[in-house]
Amino acid sequence: MVPVDTNQFKGLLDSAHSVAVLLPKNPSFDAVAAALSLKLSLDQFGKPTSVACSDPMTVEFHRLVGADTVTSNFGSRNLIITFPGQTEIVDKISYHLDDRGELNLVVTPKPNTPGIDHRKLNFISGGAQADLIVLVAEAEVPEVFAQTKQFSLSGSEEVAKLLETLKLPISNDAASNLLAGLEKSTSNFTANVTADTFEVAAALMRHGARRHDVFIPTPPTPDAPIDPSPDWYTPKVFSGTTVS
Repeated sequence: MVPVDTNQFKGLLDSAHSVAVLLPKNPSFDAVAAALSLKLSLDQFGKPTSVACSDPMTVEFHRLVGADTVTSNFGSRNLIITFPGQTEIVDKISYHLDDRGELNLVVTPKPNTPGIDHRKLNFISGGAQADLIVLVAEAEVPEVFAQTKQFSLSGSEEVAKLLETLKLPISNDAASNLLAGLEKSTSNFTANVTADTFEVAAALMRHGARRHDVFIPTPPTPDAPIDPSPDWYTPKVFSGTTVS
């Protein structure tokens, strides 16, 4: 695993006002745990963060704190109106509702200038609301974020190391999410583990991580055969009674 460039992330984060964490289609439990933990930490750090995924969160993910905040909206819902070649003549913009209750935008030109030519107006959807996006588990970059600064992370172990190295907040909930992601991605620490994995788990426990109950089905135990009593196989002699 290539080490995460924490210095690069710190530089990007310092210059960002808000962050968007993007998940891939059909994300793994580990990826969702990592994304939600990063959101919890950055929100607490003062960087408003959103998590987006094109697929809905399944029941499995709702054991993670913050799963209900994941949105499918990758960009802004704002409508932007631009005035190419006419910006310098705009004096003010106001709005009101007419008699039918419809919204009217009023663009007032400066005195002694020609009126606004409505044929030259551009109507476009709003761009990305975040100025830093974090791609988790090789998430694809939507077109709305094509020009936005980007950083990539793979899963819970990388996010935990990043937060710990940069001394970003790790709440009990964030630590619990990360530990759950580690448990899931390593089959409860029985596969794909290194010494670093156990060190990360120990650090998360020190941050107050709560382990989720893991249900391991137990196959039914067959009933033990019942041995007959020793005299079962011996001949039986029955004596009658004489009635006088």
